Amino acid sequence: MEINKYSDLAQTEIIHTFEYYDFPLFFISKSTNAEYYLNYYIEEIENGIDKWLFSRISNKERVDLIEQRTSVLTLLNHLFKKERLYHLFVNQILTEPDAPLSIELVNASNFDPESFPEEDFYVEYDYVTKESLTKVEEDVLDSTKFKIVLKDDRNSHDISLDLFLNVLSNFKKSLNEIANNVGNKLMGQQTNNQINLRVDSLQPSSFGVWLRTEPLEADLFEIPEKSLNNLFEIIKDVSYKSVQEIEEQIELDEDYSLNTIKNVRTMLKEISDNKFSLKLEGNMKSNGSISKEVKFDEDSYNKLEVLNEILKKNSQEYSEMIEVEGILTSVNTTYNNFRITTTTIGDVKGSMSRELMDKLKNEMSLQFKVPSMIKANIEKKIKNDLAEDIHSVKYILTSFEQPN
Repeated sequence: MEINKYSDLAQTEIIHTFEYYDFPLFFISKSTNAEYYLNYYIEEIENGIDKWLFSRISNKERVDLIEQRTSVLTLLNHLFKKERLYHLFVNQILTEPDAPLSIELVNASNFDPESFPEEDFYVEYDYVTKESLTKVEEDVLDSTKFKIVLKDDRNSHDISLDLFLNVLSNFKKSLNEIANNVGNKLMGQQTNNQINLRVDSLQPSSFGVWLRTEPLEADLFEIPEKSLNNLFEIIKDVSYKSVQEIEEQIELDEDYSLNTIKNVRTMLKEISDNKFSLKLEGNMKSNGSISKEVKFDEDSYNKLEVLNEILKKNSQEYSEMIEVEGILTSVNTTYNNFRITTTTIGDVKGSMSRELMDKLKNEMSLQFKVPSMIKANIEKKIKNDLAEDIHSVKYILTSFEQPN
C-alpha cells in the first residue's frame, strides 16, 4: 500500500462518490501519483475511530465499476481473494499529519461478512459528477479476420522471409500468452488456451496479411476475441502509457504476464531493428462497420524502453544454500569442476568455491574420493534476466563430507 501516513490520505482527492450520508460512505479517491483507491465505510468502532474497507484498484477496475460491468460485491470479493483488501482505521481526532495509519490485510481470521453489502448491486449515481451511471457494454474485436501490415521506409511490397516469419511467430506467442492470462482470469485457475493462427489472404499494398484465429478447443468465453483485443491494446500502450500504468495492468488487472511483455518486446524490437512499421487493423465484433487500428512505427521506437524497464525491474538474481546427497562421479581441481549424481534431482555439476579450493591446497587430510558417496553443501545461484532473455543456474560446492 502506498498510503501509509495520515498526510498521504489527506492528499488524496475524492473523484467518485457512490453513497453519501452526512459524509462520503463509499467512494474512490486518487493519490498525487495517479493511483486509485476504493474506500467503503464499515462502522465507527469507538469514539472518533472509523473502520473502512480500503484497497488500491486499477484504472480498469474503476472504469468497469462506474460503467456497471463489475458489481460492488464482485469487486470486493475479487480484492479479498487476491489479498488486496485492507481494513483502514481512521482516527478523526488525531492531528499529527505524519502519524502512521493503522492498516491490516483482510484475511480469513479477521474477515467479517457483515462488512460487505448484504446484497450485490451496481453503482447508479456519482455524487461528485452529479451524473446517473448506466451500463456500458464492452465490445471486443472480431478475431475471425484481422490484418497485420508491415511497411519499410520505402513502402516496398516485399519483406525478408526471416523477418516475416519471426514477426508472425512472436505475434502468435504473444497472443497465446495473453490467451492463457485471459483464460486463467475467467476460470479462476490455471488453464491452457492455445489459439492457432491461419493466413486468410495477402494484401498487395505495403505488405499486408489477413489473419484469423482458430481456437484449438471449443470456446464459450470469447477468449480469442478478448486476447486479440488485449494484444491491440498493449501495442498501443507501448506508445502512450508509462511504466507505472503498464505495471498496473500486469500486477492488478493481470491482463498481461511478464512473458507477454517479453514476447511483445521481442516482436517490436525486431520490427524497429529492421526499420519497419507495424499496423494492426480489425473490426469490432458487435458492429463490423466500426474499425480499430493500432500502429508501431519510428515515432514509437524509443518507447520500447518502457518494456525494457519493466523487464529489468522484474529480473532476479539470487542464491540459496542446498544440501545434496549422492555419488561424486567426477572432480577436477585443476579445471575446478565436479559432478554429483543424485536419485532426486539428477546430476549436479558446477565449480568449487575459492575458500574450498584453498583448503584443498593447504589441508592434506582434505581429499576427494571418486567415485564415492558424498554429502555436499552447495550454493545454488539463479539468474533470471528477462531483459536479456538469460536464465542460468550455477552450483558452487562450499563444503562436503565423505565416508572414510
